[in-house]
Amino acid sequence: MAEEFNSFEEIEAFWETHSTAEYWDEMEDLDLQLSPSLKAKLERKKLYQLLGFSTEQIAEIEVKAKQENVDSKELIR
Repeated sequence: MAEEFNSFEEIEAFWETHSTAEYWDEMEDLDLQLSPSLKAKLERKKLYQLLGFSTEQIAEIEVKAKQENVDSKELIR
């Protein structure tokens, strides 16, 4: 991309008025390395969403699991 930005606000303003489709051929693949704890958290949220839990329900499950000192997966079995 030829555009240069000086702040996150400029980036946000740009993408509010442009489509990634316009720049698709210029984009490069990115290989992300997630920490094990973040990866586990994302996998749990994905599982809950596949099971149909709302964001609020997921938060409640995680709070209850923390209170009971158990893995949140144990509460949904």
